[in-house]
Amino acid sequence: MLGARMVVNGFTVKEVAKQKAAAHSFWLLELTGIATSIDAMAVGAGLAFVDVNIYSTAAAIGLATMAMVAVGVMLGRVMGHVVGRRAEMVGGVVLIGIGGTIVAKHLKIFG
Repeated sequence: MLGARMVVNGFTVKEVAKQKAAAHSFWLLELTGIATSIDAMAVGAGLAFVDVNIYSTAAAIGLATMAMVAVGVMLGRVMGHVVGRRAEMVGGVVLIGIGGTIVAKHLKIFG
C-alpha cells in the first residue's frame, strides 16, 4: 500500500515539492543517526553469542550507521531537487517488489 502511494505521489505535482527543502540542524541529524542505530543494536546483541569483542564491534556498527545516515540525509537534500519525484516512484516500485516477493514466498509460488 505504501509503495502504491509513493508511485501515485510521484505523478502528482505539489506546491510543497517546488519549495526549497528546509535546513536540518546538526542535532536533528544526530537524533536520526541514533534512531537508525537501533536496528544495529539488535545485530550487536546477536554478536554477543559469537567470539568477538562486543564493545568495539557495537561501537563500529553504531558509528558507521550514524555516518551513513548523516551523509544520506545531506545527499538526499541536494539530490531531492534533481530526482525527487522519480526517486519516490522508483522507491515505491521497489517496495511493491519486495512485498510481492514476500507474499510469493509465503504462498510458495516460487522457491
